[in-house]
Parts: sequence; C-alpha cells; structure tokens
Amino acid sequence: MRKNINEALALNCLTTVAAGKATSHEKTKVPKTLTKSGETLVDVPYQFDFSAALRVREENLELYQRPQHLWTVEKRSGLTLEEFWDIYDGKWPVIITDVVRHWPAFNWTKEFFIQKYGKQRVTFKAIVDGIQHVTGYVQPLENFISTLHQSNINTWNYLEDEIFLLQRPELRKDIGDHIYASENFFSFFPFEIRPWDAAFLWGAKHSRSTLHMDPYNWTAISAVLSGVKKWKLFLPGQDHLLYVQKTSCGFPLECVKYNSPLDAFDPDLKHYPKFGRAQYLETELLPGEMLIIPAGWFHQAYNADETMAISSQLMNRNNYLIILEEIIKGGSVKRKKLPAHFNTLMPPDQVKLFLSCISKKILKKGKELTEVVLKMVSETQVS
Repeated sequence: MRKNINEALALNCLTTVAAGKATSHEKTKVPKTLTKSGETLVDVPYQFDFSAALRVREENLELYQRPQHLWTVEKRSGLTLEEFWDIYDGKWPVIITDVVRHWPAFNWTKEFFIQKYGKQRVTFKAIVDGIQHVTGYVQPLENFISTLHQSNINTWNYLEDEIFLLQRPELRKDIGDHIYASENFFSFFPFEIRPWDAAFLWGAKHSRSTLHMDPYNWTAISAVLSGVKKWKLFLPGQDHLLYVQKTSCGFPLECVKYNSPLDAFDPDLKHYPKFGRAQYLETELLPGEMLIIPAGWFHQAYNADETMAISSQLMNRNNYLIILEEIIKGGSVKRKKLPAHFNTLMPPDQVKLFLSCISKKILKKGKELTEVVLKMVSETQVS
C-alpha cells in the first residue's frame, strides 16, 4: 500500500502545478505529522547535524560491541552493510581491506598501460613550485608516464582523468562492485548530469590533491591499486580554520566548490595561523585498500610513492539531503518548486521527485558539455 501511495505522489514537479494554480509548499497545508524544521529541504536550507551523527555512532558502537571513542580510521574486513550504515556512513571514515584485491584492476601495471594505451590522450596537471601553481595538459598517456620519475616535494605531475576509464568499457569492467555502494541514488540521475563514477588517478611520488571537499558534498571513495596514499581528514565544522574558498564547480548541474588554499602536508602557518587549531585524522591507504570519506569531511591525499588509484562517489539514505541541498545552492532547482508531500516520501522517491524539477535547458547544457570534453580528449591515436 505504501508503494502505491508513493507512486501516486512522487510523479514530478509538473504535478504540483494545476490550471495555473501553484500547489507548492507555500500554498499547501503541510500535514500535522510533519515538522517545519527544514530537515527535508521544503522549508529552510538543510543543515547536517554532525554532533547528532556522532551520538548515534557512539550508541551503535556499543550495540556492535566495538571500542568506544576511537580517534582513528579503522581498517575493517568482513564489514556488513548494516554495520557500515550504522557506525561509519555519514559519520566517520573507514578503510575497507577486503574488496579491491578481488578486482581485475588490482593487477594493472605501468607496462600494461604503456603497451595498450600509451598513444591515447589523458588529462593531467603539472605542479611547479607549490600546490597553487597548476597547469593542465591533454597529452598521450606515455608522455605523462615518462615524467613520473621527475618529482620532488614542490614539483610533480598528477593524472586526474574522470572519463578515461568510462570511455573504455574493457577497463571499466575491471573495477568491481561492492556492497557499500549497493544503494547509490546517483543511478537515478539523467545521464546528461550524472557524475562520472570512476576517476583514474595516477600520481608521481610527492604528488597530492588540494585540501577540499568533494562536489555536492558527496561521500567519497578512494581505492588504491598500487603505491601508498597518506590522508589528512578534517572533522566537519572547521571551515573557518581551513580558510575555505567557495567558487563555482562548473558542472552541468551547478554546485558550490569548496577548496582551501592550504597545503595540509606543508602548511604556511604564517599566512594561515588558524590552521594550527584544526582537528584532523591521519591515515595511510595501502594497495588493495579502499577509504570511504563521509560528507562534510575536508580531506587531502599525499602520494608517498608513485600511486595508481580509482575514485568514485556515493549518494544514499545517509547523505542524500546534503547533496540535494548543494544542488539547490547551485541554482539548478528552486526550493519553492518542492511540493509539501516531498516530506512524506521515502528517500529514493524524494530524489526522483527532486530530479524531475531540473529543466530541459540544464539537461541540454550537460549533454553539450560532455560532448565538448569527449572531443577534447578523444581516443585519436597520436603518432
């Protein structure tokens, strides 16, 4: 019966307008069983309560008979999906040790890529004299590989290509599935605006990411195939200590991009003195391990050796409201379009209804942008 009710309600944004009369939350009486706290986006901007999430985590740690008050990133194997949802997802980072080793991609080597794909083009960035001095390139993969030995603490090259694997199904299938992403609402997104889900990362020794939070504040997943990644993971609510800068993410489905000018592995405390008070976790990700970083955690990765990895993202029951709020901030969906019955729907139906509010103009923009990117990094052989 519940399913039928949801099917009747979760049609699309167009069902909230009849005969020119708006029936959005502004003119529809909200059922008395619903609060007006803004928890489900209809009333005011959604704000994730990290303190409440930590309290739930502490209760569930006791329920699962796990050690309490761990100020660390645990390495787990045999972790059930239910325990993942209850203790870690949306609450605390965790490293999974028994997934990546079973992927065919775990056997990828430098020689394999030189032989099979050396002439094909990839996107990578070159950093010279510090993390803020970046130049982007689109060149044959073999050109990038030839530079990997030319790195030091201030200068390196870093391949970060979001479509290389997706353009090559024979490589994409080498990346296995895992239960922790079995519920992923990104699968509901129209193809034109769906985030690419298998970014290929290959960095020289000393290479590193910026200190950032991922687009749409999604849950980030990083799987190391070879090499070693060191991480610094910052607890939510410390933006002021990280000197966070907000810009446009430039995606077809616009969002706010959150970056810090700091290099957490070489901080300039003279220019950024507040950073010295920031609280963070440190961990090391070894070959065959996968790190899952919850929404709201700023993070930076440092490749202690030449490192090959895959990154992806997750949107599920524990973070979907955070992601939808970020999309609203980007301006692609207006809060006033969300009908009152949005609050009564199950999470998957809320996401589907929300996506129906995205205009055809934005979908067209997404398609055009994808075509431009694909043309720029075409598979054309380079002699």
